[in-house]
Amino acid sequence: MADTTSSPVLITDFDGTLYRGDAPIRRYAEHAAAALPTAARAELLDGVERFLALGAAAGPPLGEAIDGWEAVAVLGRAVGLDTAELNRAFAATRELMLDAARCPLEVPAGYAELLAELRGEGVRVVLATNSPAAGLDGLLRRLELPPLLDSVVAGTGKPDGLRHLLRAENPAGGRRRLCVIGDHWRNDIEPGREVGAHSAYIDRFGRADGPADAIAPTVEGLLDSIRTWATAQAPTERN
Repeated sequence: MADTTSSPVLITDFDGTLYRGDAPIRRYAEHAAAALPTAARAELLDGVERFLALGAAAGPPLGEAIDGWEAVAVLGRAVGLDTAELNRAFAATRELMLDAARCPLEVPAGYAELLAELRGEGVRVVLATNSPAAGLDGLLRRLELPPLLDSVVAGTGKPDGLRHLLRAENPAGGRRRLCVIGDHWRNDIEPGREVGAHSAYIDRFGRADGPADAIAPTVEGLLDSIRTWATAQAPTERN
């Protein structure tokens, strides 16, 4: 039986990394804005569209937002929504995401193929997401992701939760036995760099929030870097 504690581990983010698509962001904004007065509703919805087109260049208060989910929350708070209202909108969106016709999503083919390839070479693939467990299994099945994953950690509590996960997945402390990939530098990348993990950063909007071993606006630009990392681990696996 393989010793999984010595296996290389790729820890992947979920939203914006393992799948992509702006439909959930728009649905989240619509749910959040549903009960707002007309002017506030338009401000929120128009602001989300500006963010999806321009990122932080859309202007304040959107400079605070790392991704579309955060953009909805930032704009929602600006027009008076509270955390409970935003949480309800998020939960409704997650449920809607189970419906492929109403919420189209894409799993990048090249990334899916790479994960299957890596697992065949002895790399453990762990999905770590801050999203709660409720509804996650159904969404993973809808996207046909379970065969690509060894483990799923919901409600990770990044960034600190990812630090705990990295220690748990790499108790011996082998610096380059870990790889992290995600689209939120502070949550997905910084904890990995602290322990010397290989890091692949999807910087869709050119924020340049911090360094990484590989940076690209889409996951496709990171695949060669991850494959090279995995190849460097292979001799250790062939004892």
